[in-house]
Amino acid sequence: MPNRILLVMPQGRRERMLSFLSESGIDVSSAESVREAQEKLAGPVKYDLAFVDSELTDGSWRDVLQFIVASRVGCEMVVCSRCGDERLWAEVIQCGAFDLVPEPLEKQEILRIIRSALDSHYMQRFGHASEARAC
Repeated sequence: MPNRILLVMPQGRRERMLSFLSESGIDVSSAESVREAQEKLAGPVKYDLAFVDSELTDGSWRDVLQFIVASRVGCEMVVCSRCGDERLWAEVIQCGAFDLVPEPLEKQEILRIIRSALDSHYMQRFGHASEARAC
């Protein structure tokens, strides 16, 4: 079964990333709000990884992460931000997300993060890593 990725970003910001993920043969779906992300994550399709914009129209990455943790959907999460400083990176990691990716989003870096996050996801699935926690 192929890995499934959910891209949670406003429509104008996700097109480039959606394009190169699709070109790379990755099964990717998109959502543009916290509410839509929650609906997709709770639905019948199981996602292995979510890339979530730091600011969404109806909330933030924290809301998506809290939903992932509370509902135990078993999905890693990476936060994408226009400005990735050390303080935000530390907060993202401390809250239980896998990583923070600052813009510009470079294809090779995104693919490397996907491989690492999926490796971590499968380690968690088999009980070899600690549980994520939301803040």
